[in-house]
Amino acid sequence: MWCNNCCLCFPVRGGAMWLSGLVLLINAIGGILLFLWGPYFFSSTMALLFAGFSVIQAVTAGIAFLGLCNWSYMMTRIFVYIEWLVVFLATARIGVMAFQLESNKDHISSECWGAVNDKGYSPQGTAAAFYCNTPIDSFIMLFIVGLVIDYLLNLYMYFVVWRFYVRMRLYPFQKGVALTYEQGLYEI
Repeated sequence: MWCNNCCLCFPVRGGAMWLSGLVLLINAIGGILLFLWGPYFFSSTMALLFAGFSVIQAVTAGIAFLGLCNWSYMMTRIFVYIEWLVVFLATARIGVMAFQLESNKDHISSECWGAVNDKGYSPQGTAAAFYCNTPIDSFIMLFIVGLVIDYLLNLYMYFVVWRFYVRMRLYPFQKGVALTYEQGLYEI
């Protein structure tokens, strides 16, 4: 038997809008922070790659949000067909970021304790000095837990938007009357 509301905490459209807005905000802030402070933790190229991926996640969440706001079948369909690839790549990103953080542990701690970086200044006293007050292993664990929470939110957002997409696609046929697709959308 198919459960139409399994794993749903909120109404399908409203909950998906709220969740996609939250994921958009989290990934946009994460992308900005990685653009600004990523070179302290990773190489410059890897930091740009991770920040760019956060921006891609924010853009896909924005597509979902706009599609849900407008009841747009096309935008939710684009989101459903793009997001599975983004979620798959996010799984790899967690592993690569965890590996990079673990291998750069000595570099990060030397940046904290006054070593001069490639830009010619120490991060002490800058905005990036927030991570110096926590032990490096705790910082890495918090970073990874944050990535896993972000991944789970993206995965759940994909599920909820997919449920709304399927509901929009199948609603005219569930009514039991002969409606066109457009008429069925406005009957919801």
